[in-house]
Amino acid sequence: MDKIELLEKINLGNSVAEYDKNLANYFIDTNYVEELVSDKYDIVKGVKGAGKTAMLVALLEKQTNYKQLENVKLVQAINLKGDPDFKRAFNDVSDEINEQNLIDSWKIYIVNLIWKNINDTHYGFEELEKYLKDHNLISNTPSLLGKILHAFNPKLSNTFNTDGTITQSLELTKQDTKYQDQSIHSIIDFNYIFSQIDKILIEKDFRVWVMMDRLDDAFPDKTQKSIKALKSLLYAYKDISVYENLKIKILIRDDIYINITEKGFTSLTHVASKALNPIKWDKNKLAQLLVERLLFNEEFKEYLRDKEITYTDLNEERRNIILEVFFRKQVDTGKKNPDTLGWIINHITDGQSIFTPRDLVNLIDKARQSQIVEWKLNNKSSDADYLIGATAIRNAYKELSREKLETQLYAEYPDLRKYIEKFKDSKAEHNEESLKMLLGKRWKSNIKKLVECGFIEEKNNTWKVPFLYREGLNISQGKVY
Repeated sequence: MDKIELLEKINLGNSVAEYDKNLANYFIDTNYVEELVSDKYDIVKGVKGAGKTAMLVALLEKQTNYKQLENVKLVQAINLKGDPDFKRAFNDVSDEINEQNLIDSWKIYIVNLIWKNINDTHYGFEELEKYLKDHNLISNTPSLLGKILHAFNPKLSNTFNTDGTITQSLELTKQDTKYQDQSIHSIIDFNYIFSQIDKILIEKDFRVWVMMDRLDDAFPDKTQKSIKALKSLLYAYKDISVYENLKIKILIRDDIYINITEKGFTSLTHVASKALNPIKWDKNKLAQLLVERLLFNEEFKEYLRDKEITYTDLNEERRNIILEVFFRKQVDTGKKNPDTLGWIINHITDGQSIFTPRDLVNLIDKARQSQIVEWKLNNKSSDADYLIGATAIRNAYKELSREKLETQLYAEYPDLRKYIEKFKDSKAEHNEESLKMLLGKRWKSNIKKLVECGFIEEKNNTWKVPFLYREGLNISQGKVY
């Protein structure tokens, strides 16, 4: 097999976890996974592409690999593919709905998610079942969307009594056709519902974890309605987190978590104490991730065997040898320059010093395609020992830079686009004077937003646009001042 054919056959997987059918086969366990499956933490934070959904996919598909999950039923709370159900369902929710109503609706949805799973496999829920049915809390539709619509459609209300207590009621319609136009009010005791579920689960030595992910896709805007919806989810989580065998596990973007908690959140310490530090990767873990994906390809393993390179019992040295077979040792030659993986990491790191597996896989797959095109145009492949050269990697970086600018910065922060584009066709490094000229009188507040979204890095009263966004804006190395 020649190099062109080999590169055509190599599959690095999809950079978007929910569309990678082989992800569980080469998923890399990290300490974040260990902390989650050991039940020390319930909330996993990370930037887009950091690996939150990959973690969920691996746990769902390879649960038997984790002894800690032996008696756990993982209940998926959102479709991993396609348009998130919450996004569609919340279009019908009134903008005026209050926070407590949303909290209660989340609780009804969670009850619906877990009810079939526990009722079909365990006995002892007869009394609770009667309670739930009498209060019309259980949806008859099997789909996630049906459960969401059922949960968020009832009209929940709270009456504040003179003694400081709250009477909670749910407006229901009588099932008898004779009373269709009449409504009744019933007090919903969520403490009773969840404590009963937890009590029986403990008796059966069985645990249920509700896994919530893709919340940024479900609530992509930053409107008050979306913030209120996510904030109420965290409040519902806080109320349920006290139970032993019933848990809600939330995978959420760290900027969204900050957005919904920084402007006031009662008893935030109860939530924060169960939240992991945001997911971050290092070079060794990314090298392991890339090598595992390469070795999933039988053709690449055969190529290594022909070169008499061992690929079992991987250690750091052996991984580096394999990577040097895959791509050129350095993009820019010289003792002071990093190796190729180091160069790539430098060029996919944003202004918050964050780099992700998604961008790594995306860039390298673009380089693979670029190398194939280059060799086909020359009608032959290189005689070098590596498969992918420096030119292909640079071309891939340029393409990724333009893509990230459009699909991440402009898509996620449309209000900042006018400020970002002011840096176009300029130098990378700025000081206060150059930023005043560029951004005007309100430059301090504007640059703060640009730092927070990762477009620019602040250090010692100077600001530098990272490599990641330079090519997309035709920004060159050097100082403006």
